[in-house]
Amino acid sequence: MKEIVLVKMQTDEQLKKMSALATAILKEHYDPIVGENTNDHMLKKYQSTNGIKNEVDGGAEYYFVILDGKEVGFIAIDAKNEFMYLSKFYLAKSYRGNGYSSAMMDFVKKQTLAKGLKKIRLNVNAANSNTIDTYRHFGFEVVEELQKDVGDGFSVHDYVMECKIN
Repeated sequence: MKEIVLVKMQTDEQLKKMSALATAILKEHYDPIVGENTNDHMLKKYQSTNGIKNEVDGGAEYYFVILDGKEVGFIAIDAKNEFMYLSKFYLAKSYRGNGYSSAMMDFVKKQTLAKGLKKIRLNVNAANSNTIDTYRHFGFEVVEELQKDVGDGFSVHDYVMECKIN
């Protein structure tokens, strides 16, 4: 397996690239799960340049996942008081199933421990069964179920998952 490199997003140019990458990956992944209208709303709200900038301004860190010089995925993490919030964890479809997500999760765990935290939390759509299975493989468990209003009459059914690390 080739090695991935994670590069922190820092410039406005990288912000634009991150938004384009996120939109491409999430459009393909979530349209069949939540529907095109809901997904388009979520992309505009959370993965537009303004949405990403707002999240970064609130403390999140975005990282490109790079393989052979190409951006193939991304991660966003946000250290909270009690846990690391894993906001984004995505890999382009053609790169899944090759072990890269394990390297990505190792990175998240190292960042969590470096911040003095012992838990990682995330939200995942309840209908996103393959991703839920992947998170369970990494040691995550469902700790809460919620219906989340995402504005403009749209809502999502999510699980909150958590993983304790040492």
